[in-house]
Amino acid sequence: MVSFFAVGMTFFAVPPLVETLRATFALSNLAIGFLMGAIAVPAIVLSIPFGAALDRWPPRAAGLAGLAAMLVGAVAFAVAPGYPVLLAGRLLFGAGALLMNLLLARLISMAFAGRELALAMGLFTGTYAAAMIVLFSLHPWLSATLGWRAEMGLLAALVLVAIPLHAVAVPRLAAAGEGTPAPEGAPAVSRSLAALGISWMLYFVGFSAVTTFGPEWAGGGGNGLLVTSVITWVAMFGTPLSGAVIDRSGRPQAWCAAGVGLMAATLALMAARSLPTLVAMVALGVVASVVPPAFYSLPGRLVPPERVGFAFGFITALSNLGTVLGPALAGAVRDATPAWAPLWLTLAGVGLAGAVVAGLVRPMAGRPAHDPS
Repeated sequence: MVSFFAVGMTFFAVPPLVETLRATFALSNLAIGFLMGAIAVPAIVLSIPFGAALDRWPPRAAGLAGLAAMLVGAVAFAVAPGYPVLLAGRLLFGAGALLMNLLLARLISMAFAGRELALAMGLFTGTYAAAMIVLFSLHPWLSATLGWRAEMGLLAALVLVAIPLHAVAVPRLAAAGEGTPAPEGAPAVSRSLAALGISWMLYFVGFSAVTTFGPEWAGGGGNGLLVTSVITWVAMFGTPLSGAVIDRSGRPQAWCAAGVGLMAATLALMAARSLPTLVAMVALGVVASVVPPAFYSLPGRLVPPERVGFAFGFITALSNLGTVLGPALAGAVRDATPAWAPLWLTLAGVGLAGAVVAGLVRPMAGRPAHDPS
């Protein structure tokens, strides 16, 4: 949880710094969008090989390697003299964070298979929401008191704290029966796994764009950050509740489609100025409560146990592609027009497509859907 909290804190480090980075390094909105998404670039190339490798690698050593890369990347960002080093720090941190994300998701998926898996994933993904809340809430004070570079240095220190905790908590070797070769003959990527990955990607196009430019839409400054953090306040408490409901109702794929569809509807209403800012953030918080535990509970139901790591790697590659494309797309639209409606309508269309694709997901016959107890 501490490791994933550190991942979330650094992932969301760019939105509070938009005005500072723009002034310090003379960056355009498009450049800032690329900086936000750069943390996800390694996952586009490395998620699938990392995921497949984690089906065989010793979990403790893999996690320590990921945390080491995160530490170096966080320090580089904090001391960067210019945009190239900022970008390099985000890329290196992203590679380490990817390894941690896949490892932790795989460990939880295997440990809770068939018993409260969506609840476990809700608690896990809720850590990400808590990271955004803490960062957005404390940023004005930290930046004014310490300066933005020292604030980023504290994020590096958090990674340092996570290293010994990880060494104690994570097993040195894979559990008995894990690490065996995947059965031959089965397709590497089924139709359902492909649909899950594409829908997850389209969700992140919208969500990462909102978290990047939402604070400016909500009024800018500290107040804009606090209003936007309502999304994650709702998600922090909502993800465990949603996970428990999904476990008992079953059909997590339907919850995926409904959650992404709600995001599309909310963005469309934001474009039409039909929702007050706070109500829009609450609605997006409900989306962020439902979608992650639903998506994260599905890979283990779509593939054999020997391919769970690969499945997480596949959907993570696509979700991170969405994280790269979303802020860049939003930045390009913002550079083209000062109006907000075109941006929110564009993202609403992306979300609608994601909801439709999620409806194509079908779990494998015989895999546990939920724990009836």
